[in-house]
Amino acid sequence: MKEMPIDMISGIPMIYVHFWSRLKNKYRSIFLTLDTGATITTISKDALRALGYVGCGKNKKRITTASGIEYVDEVVLDKVMFGGFELLDVPVYAHTFPQESFSSGGVIGMNVLSNFDVFLSFQRKILQLTKVGD
Repeated sequence: MKEMPIDMISGIPMIYVHFWSRLKNKYRSIFLTLDTGATITTISKDALRALGYVGCGKNKKRITTASGIEYVDEVVLDKVMFGGFELLDVPVYAHTFPQESFSSGGVIGMNVLSNFDVFLSFQRKILQLTKVGD
């Protein structure tokens, strides 16, 4: 089990997630909303472009958001790191979030979180992760 801090922004849990790009040979840290209601992790198009995913993907996917139906690009990220764990070849959606959104960097969804047993302590402001199968 590993722990990482969470920030509570207006009651919403937020964490830093690190993304690696072979294209740019660098990491980028993005502040994401922890969202168990999101099926797929979704990252801002601007952040993905900064990592070298210029067109942000070739496969268009239809998703339902609080704003309605949207069409987004699917991208496979080389590496996602958070809480001391590393996941390879992670599919994410590229989306432009509204400026006023708490999720302007994106959301970490169930395609990532389901790899772990997850415990949130809102009082201690920590996220505990245990890799499933370890």
